[in-house]
Amino acid sequence: MLPVGAGAVAGFWAADQGMRLLPTLAELVLAWGVVALLLIGLGAALRGKLYVDTPHGRSWRRRAIVLLGLGALAASVRLAMWRADQADLARLSPAEFEAAFAIDKQRYADDRTALKGLVARLEVEGIPPRGDNAVLTADDEAKLLDAWVALHDYAIDLDQVRAYWEGYYAYDPSRAERAYHLRAYLLTYAAELTLYAETAQFTALVLRNDNARKYLDAPHPEQGLGASSLSHLREDVLGARDQARVVAGERYLTALAVGAGARDEARQLGVDALWLDIEAAQAQITRESLLDRAAVTVAADAQELRRGVKHVWFPVQAETAEWMGDERVRRVGRYLIPEEQQNELDAKLEPGDVMVARKNWYLSNLGLPGFWPHGLLYIGDPEKLSAWGTDAEVQAWIASETGTAEPLDVYLAHRFPRDWAAYQLGQEGHPIRTIEAISEGISLSAFPHVTGDYVAALRPRLSKAEKARAIVAAFSHLGKPYDFDFDFATDHALVCTELVWRCYHAPEGSKGVEWPLVPVAGRMTLPANEMVKQWAESAGTEAQQLDFVAFIDASEKEQRTFFSDEAAFRESWKRPKWDLMQE
Repeated sequence: MLPVGAGAVAGFWAADQGMRLLPTLAELVLAWGVVALLLIGLGAALRGKLYVDTPHGRSWRRRAIVLLGLGALAASVRLAMWRADQADLARLSPAEFEAAFAIDKQRYADDRTALKGLVARLEVEGIPPRGDNAVLTADDEAKLLDAWVALHDYAIDLDQVRAYWEGYYAYDPSRAERAYHLRAYLLTYAAELTLYAETAQFTALVLRNDNARKYLDAPHPEQGLGASSLSHLREDVLGARDQARVVAGERYLTALAVGAGARDEARQLGVDALWLDIEAAQAQITRESLLDRAAVTVAADAQELRRGVKHVWFPVQAETAEWMGDERVRRVGRYLIPEEQQNELDAKLEPGDVMVARKNWYLSNLGLPGFWPHGLLYIGDPEKLSAWGTDAEVQAWIASETGTAEPLDVYLAHRFPRDWAAYQLGQEGHPIRTIEAISEGISLSAFPHVTGDYVAALRPRLSKAEKARAIVAAFSHLGKPYDFDFDFATDHALVCTELVWRCYHAPEGSKGVEWPLVPVAGRMTLPANEMVKQWAESAGTEAQQLDFVAFIDASEKEQRTFFSDEAAFRESWKRPKWDLMQE
């Protein structure tokens, strides 16, 4: 027992000093074992006990064969460990880990808030009505379908977060990498529990009305939902294996808390909020009886927490889903459009142009449908805007507003001195060229922050004076908060497309650009994809209000971007919205 005890003490001491349990300590143990086998073999050979001479020749003893087998096994184990280490989350550098974790922690928080809000709104409005024979009104059906589509979107995004960080096991739980291990585990398990709890809650609401169940299980091709989508959800997210993972994850969290003091470390790492979310989700699952613990206890004992990417409910092909799950493919804080293409695009644009943009992997406005998630207004850098604003027509409009004819830059500097100063300063060494609504509020932004992976521009068929009015309106909204309710009825807070919509929404007697609002999740709103769709459907008709300027397209698989034509942009709104399905 002395060697065992000494080995245990040495192992704990090494782990406490920061040495990885896997594979470093395991490698040392294997190396020591191989050395021991070699010494045993050498001693046996020297004593003539490794083989025996027979009339038919030299014969190896069975013990020698066993020893060689153990050596081969040790080498195989080391090789397997090496292979596993080549495809895990630990490929990220420390800086990449921090960047990716910050991004996905925020994605998780946004998805969680949205999912809870969707379910709560249905409960408050009594949709669907209780009773299998209760008839759904047209309004009930519209709201229920909108909620289902939105939940579908947020759930897919949340599962991307969960799948990416389920490789937490690649980081050793010893002191050397415990901070990485713990944060990755808390994020993947919090996403797992939220996905389970909120979809279970939504399903419970729907199942109280058989007509509602049948309605959601019917195909809805315009929303990209095939037949039996609700049933597939129940099978793929709320099955026995999923329930077992909930229990198994709870046990592992307890083991981390008791064995490694993980709760205190979570506080020190600034991720205690994830732990609290996990506890809240566990309480919700227990309170709402969303899980039969007795039925899954045995399964949970042997259940792996890692489950890979879903293949049934989510609208992806198996090989594409596996590609998405490969952390080597996913980009962290890096977008495809290079600076030279940004500058080439800028040369084509004029102040007042309307832009749409997309950043793969980090979708904004997830509850809104379509490929294009973001709309913004191009104003150009200060030099371009100043030259453009000297036009006589622009100065005449300013004179009609103030009584003094002056260039646009002078007018803006007088009316918005603080914002004009910020505009001239630029952003991280780059000139400001756009005004957009982002989560931080209505902001001045440089191209590296907005162009992302795909970007396009349209030019309103308006005079310079009418465009100048839109630019002034955009400056007047700077500093307002982002409208997370997507409520176009008020302007105290704005969503991205609402900023563009309001800037070009002309006062009575004036000319502007009119985009009809559409119902989404019970609200009248304007998704960026809808803006592109409306333009595409009006192209070549008397109803056309904007002209095509430029479109930078991309190939996610080839990791490159290129200028494409008007025909391609006209069809772009039909593309799937999911990052993993982009060619």
